[in-house]
Amino acid sequence: MASNRLMASNRLMAPNRLMAPNRLMAPNRLMAPAVLFSLILNSILIAPLYAAPPVPEVSISESKSIDNEDINNESADSAAETQLNISSQKQSFTIGILTQTLPDSIKNSPWQFSFERLNKHSEYHFNPLFLSIEQLSSALENDELDFVICDAINYLVLEKEYGLLRLLTRSVQYSDSFITAEGLSVYTLDNNSHITRLQDLKDKNIGVIDNNSSISWLFLEKFLFKHGLIANTNITLNPITDINQSLVLLQSGSFDAIISKSGFIDKYITQESIESLRLINPRHGWQTPFLHSSVLIPEWPLAKAWFIDNELAGQVVSLLLNQHNSNSNESNSYFLPQYYWGIAQNYSSLNKLFYFSDQLAEKSNIKQNSFSKKIQYWISFIIICFLVIILIMYLRSSRDLNNRLTASKESLEQEIKERQHAQEQALNHQAELAHVARLSTMGEMASGLAHELNQPLSAIQTYVQGCIRRINMGNDDLDAIVNALKLTVQQADRAGGIIRRLRSFVRKGESHKTYSEINQIVHEVTGFLETQFNNKQVDLTLDLEEDLPPVLADIIQIEQVLINLLKNAIEAMSNIEKPVIIVSTRHSNHKNIELCVIDSGHGISEDKLKRIFNPFFTTKTSGMGMGLSISSSIIEAHDGKLYAENNTGQGARFCLTLPFTEEQAGNNNE
Repeated sequence: MASNRLMASNRLMAPNRLMAPNRLMAPNRLMAPAVLFSLILNSILIAPLYAAPPVPEVSISESKSIDNEDINNESADSAAETQLNISSQKQSFTIGILTQTLPDSIKNSPWQFSFERLNKHSEYHFNPLFLSIEQLSSALENDELDFVICDAINYLVLEKEYGLLRLLTRSVQYSDSFITAEGLSVYTLDNNSHITRLQDLKDKNIGVIDNNSSISWLFLEKFLFKHGLIANTNITLNPITDINQSLVLLQSGSFDAIISKSGFIDKYITQESIESLRLINPRHGWQTPFLHSSVLIPEWPLAKAWFIDNELAGQVVSLLLNQHNSNSNESNSYFLPQYYWGIAQNYSSLNKLFYFSDQLAEKSNIKQNSFSKKIQYWISFIIICFLVIILIMYLRSSRDLNNRLTASKESLEQEIKERQHAQEQALNHQAELAHVARLSTMGEMASGLAHELNQPLSAIQTYVQGCIRRINMGNDDLDAIVNALKLTVQQADRAGGIIRRLRSFVRKGESHKTYSEINQIVHEVTGFLETQFNNKQVDLTLDLEEDLPPVLADIIQIEQVLINLLKNAIEAMSNIEKPVIIVSTRHSNHKNIELCVIDSGHGISEDKLKRIFNPFFTTKTSGMGMGLSISSSIIEAHDGKLYAENNTGQGARFCLTLPFTEEQAGNNNE
């Protein structure tokens, strides 16, 4: 049908499509909204899901779809057969037909004569497309169908939803008259005394005869529900297409009753078979010459889509209304095998059926669920009480938990304050100890410092006295006098530097960390201790790695540690003939810089090496045992480490590590 749909896009009535009002504004769609809501609600509430796998259900709300591929293949085959005899210039239109089961061929269905009449038109060709209710609704939503044929009840829903307009009503020939109304007939065996009313079908197994779209399943649902029967809930429905098989199953007891379109079953069985059956709830209406079990509703309508113009619709009506006169050769038996068409019937009476079904459903639910509602009420009450108890327990637990958390928080805050106070006291105590250690170091170095200060002072005295003698002798060599004064200034600066280093080293104050070059600190300390090295005849070697990144440290404290390590090294080599000290710096890894002081003394015994950083432990006869302990605390405060070990050959080494960041290393490389 794809090619037909492409052809339809260029139809002669395309302007009418564009000029047609929006389907949402169509008058048919705006009329009786309460009825539309009632139709949809009833379809949702009572539409059953039929369990029989061969035949899907036709209900709008919950029907099973027919395989699209099978439908399209069959429709394509049918269309191909009819296309052989029509001109390629004919314009194609599609008529969607609601069906439960696909016919083998359009030629073997009751629709054959109707499409033969339609396709005699000189300009138009009409293609049948058999669809389930879901596929029918989807095609209308996408404006893929030009005309629609479906049962009356489904038509009411589609009319309100998609703006359909009925043109004709299907009729079936019964003897010499054409019937435009349909009903349902319910048969059981005449000797079955257990079923006398429709209500007796409750919990029974029922066969439903449906062949070539002869029955409206939604009408069947409404009819059964009116009598308190709900499909696949308290009654089982089994769709079947073979009338003879259904009679066999009824006779064997597999079916308790069978349901068919009124008058339809008379065509297929003999008078003897009819006499063995009994019609349940027989009724007689003026519209039909036969008895039936249900109310009568109009037959299936033929309706046009909202975009089809009235001229084309009039030609379709004209072709199908002439169908009666052109079929004189048809047999005049009980039911002719073809459908005919008559003037469109009034479908408004169906609204009462829906309204009555709504009322019946409400009353039925009230009666059937009165006891269950009481049970639901008590269950709901118990659940609410249980939830209230849980809520009270939860609130009480939350309050207790909140109180415990508050108490824990206060206790934790107090503990944190105490720890912070203790840490501050420890830091202050450590600073005091470091200051005392520096003062002690300066006391020990007093003689060396006096000697170091004596040298620049003696030089100053000599230069000044020389200048005075030259002036007293009348020597006016100004260049020599100026040169002597410059040397005097240099020696004064040297003495001032010694005093400044001494003052900064022994001053008391808070720790102040800055980014510093470790090699620069080494040069400052070794220069400060130069007199000590000379007095002890120590050979000092500096093995400093270049381009080391700066470290964040307190310069005075790091200098104090290095001075302490160098003094210990000098004292450890007091009886060595050729004492040697090596100070080295290097990268220990990608995060630390290592500074080592290596001596050539006797080394440290293993038992002393383990305790060498303990407070008050010393290897000296006059030591206090606090120097290395304070030094270790200073390095740990810098996130570093101070350790000692013996050399492989002779002497010991003391090393400290200080961290640096990758950013500092990158900036240093730049």
